This record gives sequence, structure tokens and C-alpha cells, in this order.
Amino acid sequence: MTTMSNAVASLLAITIVGCAVYQKKQPAEGDKAVVDAYIRAWNQHDTIALDTLLAADAIHEDVAQNFRGKGPKAVITFMRGVAAAEPDYKWTVTNTVEDGKSIALEWTWTSTYTGPDPTGKRVTNKRMSGRGMSLAEIDNGKIKSFTDYYDMASFFR
Repeated sequence: MTTMSNAVASLLAITIVGCAVYQKKQPAEGDKAVVDAYIRAWNQHDTIALDTLLAADAIHEDVAQNFRGKGPKAVITFMRGVAAAEPDYKWTVTNTVEDGKSIALEWTWTSTYTGPDPTGKRVTNKRMSGRGMSLAEIDNGKIKSFTDYYDMASFFR
């Protein structure tokens, strides 16, 4: 009976360890869905959705535009400014890599832009597009940080 008990205990221990290792490698359920909803909210200019997807102390940073906003209100104000200059923008994710609570995105951005170009010259209805990447950190089902990296000047070529 002892041999049988040891065998069952060993099998149970291996199963538990195996499940723990498997679960550890998997991204948290729903983290990618949160980021997908965030991109969708931007594309739809949906400020209410942004407010529900961002943690109260979330940071959204757009390195190329020298923007760093804390909290949903700051991010919503930033989004409204982007929408005013580029009312038809389309943000399309082309690749996603997940690692725990971090999600990296490759994307393309297309729009019709009115405002100053990188040299300061005013342009009107300029079609532009470019590629970039973002890194998002999710915590408890909310975006804790979201940072965009891209070369703004390349969008105007």
C-alpha cells in the first residue's frame, strides 16, 4: 500500500508542477483583449471606452510627440488633439508579442493630417502613414502603461 501511495503522490506532484509551469508561461487571460479594446477605442474616438480601459494612474507616453500623460483624463485630452489634426486616422496592429503582463505591438498608422509638419511648415490634408511599435503593461485588467515608439518624420515622406 505504501508503494501505491508514493506513486500516487509522485504523480500528483508532477501534475501540479507541470500545470504551474504551463500556466506561468501563458499570458494573463484577457490582457491582449484589453490592448485590442484600447486600439479599437482610439480608432473609434471612444473616450468612454478609454476611461474604462486605463488604470486611474495609467501612463500613456508618445515618445515622438513628446507626450506623457497620467490618468484617463490626460490621455483623453491627447486623443482629442490627435483626432482634431487627423480625424480619419486608422491604427492597425500587424503583430503582437505577449510576455506575462507585457504586450508588444507592431502597427501601422494612416491618416489625413492638417497642422505643422516636423519642420514647422503648415500642411493641409496631407496623407501620411508610418510604422511603429508600442509596449503595454496590463495590471488587474487595466492598462498601467502604454508607450509608443516611432519616427514621426518618416510619416511625412
